[in-house]
Amino acid sequence: MLRPPNPHALHDFRMENVRYEIVSLEPGRVLHRKAQVAAYFYHVMDGEITADDGTNDPVVARLRDTVIVGGLVGHRVANRTRRTASVLVGAEPHEYLAWMRVPAEVRCIRASDRHPLQPRLQLTMDLVIEEISDPASGDQLTLERLAELIVFYSIRMTGPDSVPLDAFPWNDHKLMTAVSAMTADPSRDWTVDQLAGLVHMSRSAFAARFKRYLGESPIRTLTRIRLKAAAARLLQGTPIPEAAGHCGYGSEAAFNRAFGREFGVTPGRWKRTQTVD
Repeated sequence: MLRPPNPHALHDFRMENVRYEIVSLEPGRVLHRKAQVAAYFYHVMDGEITADDGTNDPVVARLRDTVIVGGLVGHRVANRTRRTASVLVGAEPHEYLAWMRVPAEVRCIRASDRHPLQPRLQLTMDLVIEEISDPASGDQLTLERLAELIVFYSIRMTGPDSVPLDAFPWNDHKLMTAVSAMTADPSRDWTVDQLAGLVHMSRSAFAARFKRYLGESPIRTLTRIRLKAAAARLLQGTPIPEAAGHCGYGSEAAFNRAFGREFGVTPGRWKRTQTVD
């Protein structure tokens, strides 16, 4: 009998290995970030910055704006002004959020946005700044809990306003148990029947519930989890055939087709373009 995976249940989501720093970005300085599993945010404490992925137009962020860069996106952050900018930089691992349909792009949450969660996001950023500015009183556990709030707020603020916060899928224990199982073992030949059995639901009820809250079928979500896991391995230097096999693809050709549908390019080309000069 299949059992739910142990180490990580998304309905009780916890961030670990979170990194923060306050960076003084002098005029003309550029931060180059290679693509990796971690997602980044850049919260402007003073001055002005630009951020881009080398493909689209740069995003300009000013005082208390927050730039969000999803995982697996190479990018650069620069100060094109004559005044030093101060930026809170956060790197948050997203291995367990691969199931989410987060755009692989550079986005900006404006301080002027009138979203009801904007005051909470600003307060959370202020708390992070206070914690890391005083090493004697700051602690990693607090920073990890604050990271969770930043993830939730930023996703909610850039997602559809029509979906109530309490109805977001990570509040559903059954769905997140199934998603956790796929995330923990992406190479397994999962079926909808197996996933439904994990959470003691009928196949039809589970598939309908999954579609209602996640907007797609369980197998489509499994495909995204697999491909993002494969992309992370490619960034670590794993050869394409090995990355494909580890993530459940018996054929490199099938993997290449699926990867192209998800990322828009072949695996080899995607890997070569993830460093922004």
